[in-house]
Parts: sequence; structure tokens; C-alpha cells
Amino acid sequence: MKKTLAAVLAAAMALSTASVAFAADRFDAETGLHDISTVSAEEPITYGEEYTYLISTFVADATNLSVTELGQLLDDGDAKISVIVTEGSSKFATKPTISLKNVLSSEETEDVIVWAKNQGTITFDDKVIVEAGKKVTAIPVNSKTNAVDFTTIDEVVYPTDSRWDHLIQTCKDANVVTIVKDTLGTQHTLPAAQVKFEVAHTYGTGSTTVGMKFKITFTEDNNDFGYKDGDTIITDEVKFKASYSSMNDVSEDMELTRTEVEDNYVLLNKDDALYDEIGNSEFTLYFEDFAAFSGKMSSAQKVQNMYYITDEIDEIVDAYPDVDFEMIQFLGTPSFTNSGSMTFNAIGGRDTTVYTFDGETLTPLDTTYDSTYGTVTAKGIKKLGTFVVASEVLEVEEEEEEPEEPADETPAVEEQNPQTGAC
Repeated sequence: MKKTLAAVLAAAMALSTASVAFAADRFDAETGLHDISTVSAEEPITYGEEYTYLISTFVADATNLSVTELGQLLDDGDAKISVIVTEGSSKFATKPTISLKNVLSSEETEDVIVWAKNQGTITFDDKVIVEAGKKVTAIPVNSKTNAVDFTTIDEVVYPTDSRWDHLIQTCKDANVVTIVKDTLGTQHTLPAAQVKFEVAHTYGTGSTTVGMKFKITFTEDNNDFGYKDGDTIITDEVKFKASYSSMNDVSEDMELTRTEVEDNYVLLNKDDALYDEIGNSEFTLYFEDFAAFSGKMSSAQKVQNMYYITDEIDEIVDAYPDVDFEMIQFLGTPSFTNSGSMTFNAIGGRDTTVYTFDGETLTPLDTTYDSTYGTVTAKGIKKLGTFVVASEVLEVEEEEEEPEEPADETPAVEEQNPQTGAC
């Protein structure tokens, strides 16, 4: 039984898709705001998707700066940054841009000194000095030995005392205290530099590699990091590789959904899986409920990019406001070795007309109407470009040629010389 487009839509597979989401305002170990220094060799990315990475310096044998250290220098005006495209400059949808943004870093914590649980609770003058498992805010001391003392206490030392740090270190060495991280309940909001970029669609079958470095120039001396005014860092190169993936559905009856297209699963591969399933038999590839291509696979068939969109073409719709349209554009203009047929919805019944469109001219195709399935089919199709399905024949207004001006048949009169009468 012939499979109709409506049936295809009803039987569409539920495809699982994976996408990478970048957090808008957090930067810590559990979010998707990535430090670009962690990029691996030729990091895989997707055509047509915008990516954001936070920038730190990553230079061999140099004093490197973290994301927030670099961000603070840039925010304070103590350094400037620019991006250097090292490969594939013409492959970007737009030039990579760098901007500063505020990011929420990890929750702020502090080191808390805790009295070891196995040391018990120490009191002096009926007052608790240190308590097992609790933060140390005072230290019991014997003033004669000026040392921590649990039994012959006659003095209590507090953090404001100049002896505090030495006594705490003594406690650490004796393992009577432990250090724990205590969350202060707040988060750091810190500046960070981010680079945004997008690799433009090629609608081809190959991959595209782009590369970049970052140039940081210091405009102030900075003792914290050892850089001086005028010093320059050029980071190591990072590379990204964009590529298309093969279609998920490989069979005699295939469907390429818009979801798959948006995720770039668009390559029709003449690989083993395809030939094992199809061989030299006829196959049909459905584009959801918009159209279907039927043909015969060939051993000479090359890989094709089947990326398509179903957006309306404004200039056509505006020119024919009373006509219903369906449109499908194959941006990779795939070409098949064997000719096949394209089937469309007969949106105008028997009056439905299918055109190809090259950006300027609408060219009608010979089609066959099928009243049973409500479709129209054009045969002899090898190349898929832009198809315009109209509910009726489009009247193309021809420009009227302006009539030529009649030739003046009056004979010319030669001028005479006024003095002699001679011509």
C-alpha cells in the first residue's frame, strides 16, 4: 500500500535528542559555563549553534590567570583582550566577540578551626572554653609555659591576642583541632570575559575546523602576577570542529524530521548499514508531512546533505496573497545518481501546481494528481532544491513592451550657405 504523507506524520518516530545548554550566570564545577582552557584538541561542535566559553590564560611556562582573575583585571582596566582567529576565519557566521559578564562563582566559604571530637570539652572558671566538634573561639593556656594546656589552665587566649596564630599552629601539630570548610551562605559575583562564536552552516558533507588564540595586553603593573605595563600574553591555540551526522533512520522507508535536521543528523550515507537495508531496491525518504522523495539507490551514489527548511518565501507569498502555499527548501541541494520522484500534498486538489524556484524564476513541473491520497507527484527528479507548492496555477504577469516610436519619414533638408546659396 502506498504510504501517504499524512500517514507518515501519524507514524513519526519519537526521537531522543541531546543538546548542550550553557548556564546564563553561574560558573562552578556543576554548570555548563566552560573555561576555554579545558577545550580538547578539535573540540566537537555543531554547525549553526552559538557557543560561549569563559576565558582564562593558558600558556606554557607562564603565570596563568584564572577566569575570574583575568576578568577582574579587564574590569579594572588593567588589561585589554582581543581574539586572534588562527584558522577558518571565513567559516564563522559572525566574527567571534569578547565581552565581560558577571558570573556567580561557587558559594563563599572560610576555613573553620574545630576542636577535635576526641578531645572532649574544656572548661575554665566554670565556663566552656572549647567544645568537642565545635568551632574554636578561644584556647586554654598555661601562662607559665605559654602553651596550650588542658589541665593546669590559668589563662584563655582569644583571636585578637598576638599569640593566637602560634597557639593554633601548635594545636594543628598536635591534632587537637581540625580544619573544615564552612559555607557563609553567600556567593561571589565576579567579572569574567567570555567569547561567543558560531560556525556557519556549509550544507555540505564535510567538516569545518576553526581555531583561535587570545591576546592579553597589560596596561598597569601588577605585582600579584608579576606582569608589567605593556607585557603581552598570547594564549595557546584552541580548535573546534563542526560536522554533520548521518541520519538516524536508515531503511527502505525513512523519515527525516525537523528535529533531526535542527540537530544536524542530515547526511544520507551510502554506508554499509544503508546498503544492508536497501541494497539496490527503491527507497522513500519522507520529510515529515511536507514531501517525500522516492528513488533507487546506486553504488555510485555519493553522500548527500539533506538539510531542509519549510519557511515561507516572503516575496512569493506577498506576490500572491490569495493563493495557499507549502514550500520546502533543500539548502544542500542534494543530487542523486538515479532520477526519482517528489511527492507533495495536493493543497489545491486537482489545481495544485508545483514549481521550482531559483531565487528569481518560478518554473512549473509536470505532475500527476492522485485523488485517493490527495497528493501530486513530479517524476524525473535528480536534484533537490527549492519547491513551491501552490493551490492553483500562478498567473505570471508579463511586462508589456513599450511600442517603438515610428521612424520619421520626412526627408532631411540640407542647409544652405546663407551667403552663397550653396549647400
